[in-house]
Amino acid sequence: MLCSSLLRMARKSGTAADRRLAFEREALPHLDAVYSAALRLARNPDDANDLTQETILRAYRFFDQFTAGTNCRAWLLTILYNIFRNAWHRGEREQPASTPEEFAGEIEAQSRDADQSRINPEALLLSRVAGRRIELALNALPAEFREALILVDVQELNYQEVATVLDAPLGTIKSRVSRGRALMRKALCRLDQARGKTGT
Repeated sequence: MLCSSLLRMARKSGTAADRRLAFEREALPHLDAVYSAALRLARNPDDANDLTQETILRAYRFFDQFTAGTNCRAWLLTILYNIFRNAWHRGEREQPASTPEEFAGEIEAQSRDADQSRINPEALLLSRVAGRRIELALNALPAEFREALILVDVQELNYQEVATVLDAPLGTIKSRVSRGRALMRKALCRLDQARGKTGT
């Protein structure tokens, strides 16, 4: 899959066996985290795969700049965000719809498609509603707040690491996370109110 193809590419372009082994040991365990962040940025699997591959290849090319003993995941995410900002971000991706009607329709469609024989339908609906409403609220945030929240709350980087990844002052990151969390709470309340009005 993606991991094995990246590994093959890294091996083809490698220079020294010990460099390749160090890269495999330090960087490749974070491939899922890089892909997850890429998917949140690119918002579709094909672009996320491309973005992940470009990140891993660039990381391999510049692996001599990685400082051993530091957070490799934060270093990889810095590369990812730089690639996204410099090349990918130019064409804004569409935001998922967040109207109450479209939200309710999405939940209905997901519920219909589910394998009802393997899971309690009520539990399935609750888990999908919760996940979808969080995704909608997160995607509705302005990019600077969304990026900071993803790196802190999803990728579990500390504030200093996030400041490095996003190339922003530490105080700015703390402010973005705090403001982003407040905006998330408001967005979730609006989604809950909308769901109550539509009866879903």
